[in-house]
This record gives sequence, structure tokens and C-alpha cells, in this order.
Amino acid sequence: MPNVSRVLSYEHLAGDDFVPPASPQVFFEPADTEIGVWVVHDLLTDGCSVLDLGSGSGAAAAAMARAGAARVHGVDSGPETVAWAGQHYASRDGDGRVTIARGDFSAMTTGELLATAPTPLPRPLVVTSNPPYVPLTVRADAQRRSISGGTDGLKWAPAIIGHGRALRSDLGLTIGSYSTPRKAVQLLEAAGYRVHAVTLCPLPLGEFTLANMEQVLALEEAGEAVLWRAGRDVPAYFIVGLACRWTGPGTAATHDRLSGDGLLGLLRVAARSRTARLETLDGPRPDGWSGPLRVLDLPAATVRRHW
Repeated sequence: MPNVSRVLSYEHLAGDDFVPPASPQVFFEPADTEIGVWVVHDLLTDGCSVLDLGSGSGAAAAAMARAGAARVHGVDSGPETVAWAGQHYASRDGDGRVTIARGDFSAMTTGELLATAPTPLPRPLVVTSNPPYVPLTVRADAQRRSISGGTDGLKWAPAIIGHGRALRSDLGLTIGSYSTPRKAVQLLEAAGYRVHAVTLCPLPLGEFTLANMEQVLALEEAGEAVLWRAGRDVPAYFIVGLACRWTGPGTAATHDRLSGDGLLGLLRVAARSRTARLETLDGPRPDGWSGPLRVLDLPAATVRRHW
């Protein structure tokens, strides 16, 4: 079995990316942002562009360009977020490598999304998103827009996957280990995607999630969510970055394919670890999958801002 690669520091975010935005309405979670860039990193090819759905502060979009994307266009529905991203991360040197537009990707057609870019995005195109993914009750879901993922944590996934499928583009999707990961892979497979690489990063549960654990605990009890409890006073979860290749609907399954059950099993193995390096993943993997697996063991952020 291939060794797991481990990253022990931030390699894509730097400098001002660690300064919380002035507006409290701009999501700030460095580990989430870093893992989203790693997901795109696994899908980049020469000259490709990236369509970043729910682009947030713009830090990820700028880092994707630094990582090698020829163009990155972000779309986000928050007025404060788009203003911040445009001021701090959109290209100002005339090359237009990073552009930001306001729009609700869940309510737009794929054509309307592409039309928000100031100039056509060159192909090949990677679609990516690090959407809100915390499973919450209906009551709690309405209170935290920046983290609310519906009762299964995948409220935004069908729209994201649908845009990728319409463009026949490779797709990056970030979820949580409590965001019904088996269902996430099933949605991807039904749309014609195969998981190419997985990136995991342990992260403590946020204050709002800890105070509204009903739905997370119900999913865990049903065997559809994984929390990291080993040796911990407070449970944590894993950010799960899925780099997916477009293969087309109806593609025959291969023996080296990560299924929904395989991802859930992988997360359960990770949850037996005692350290943030997730050492239990160095043993045999569920499902026989041998694709690229990365673990991020990052320094804890002093500020995490969710609204």
C-alpha cells in the first residue's frame, strides 16, 4: 500500500491570508481554505482554469492561481464577501487571473454562471467548491448561513455536482466527515465522477456545532457520520477534500475505485488515531483503494469566524 503523504504546515496560504477579514460577514477558517486549494492542486493541468463556487473571502481563489491555475473565477452570493474578495484578492495588474463575481450558484444555470466571468474561461476547466457542510436541524440550519449544510450536510452538493456534470469538468468538493460521506460519493458516482484523491484534515468542532449537535449525533448513531473522539475531551471531525475525475455516467466500476462505503471505512480507520497525523491510515485501506491520500496536520488557527 502506498504511504500516506503528510503536510505539517500551510503551503498554499501565506501572509495576509491569516488575517481575519474586517467584516464579520466574511467566513474565515484557514484549514478549510488550505484543504480546498489542495483539492484543486490534485486536479490542475497545464493551462486550465478554475470555477470556484461559493468562493468566500477569495483567499482560496488567489492561492489556486499561485498553485498553477491559468485563471480562477470565483462566484459567491454574499455582498460583503464579494466586496472583500474583490478588494483583497482579485487581480489588479490587468492579467485578470483572479476574478470574483456575485451570484447564487445554487439558483443559476451553468450558462449564467459562466457568463459572470469577464472573459471566457479557458478549457480544461475544473469546478470546485468548499461549501457550508455542517449537518444541522432545520431550526439551527437557519441560524448560521456560512456553515449550514442542511440535515445531511450536503444541501449544496447537488447544485455543485450538477454544474460540474454540465461542463463535463473535473470536480473538487470539500465536505466534513459528519456530512454523510457515503451519500456524497454516491451522488458523485451517479453524476459520472470517480474519486481520484482524498485529503483529510482534523479540526475541532466549532462552538455553534457543539451547541447544536443533535443532527450530527443522529447521523453518527445511524452509521452515516464519523467523529474523531480517541483521547479527546471534545470531539473533532475531519475536513474531507475529494478530488474527482469526470468519467461520464454509466462508466464501469473498477477494482481500484473508492466507493461510498470505502470512504466511510477510511474515515473510521482515521478516527482510531491518537494523533493529528492520523497514523492508523498507514495500515491496509478499506475497499482496496490505493489512490493518493494526504493528511494535513496544521497548526491551530487562533481565530475561526462563522456567520
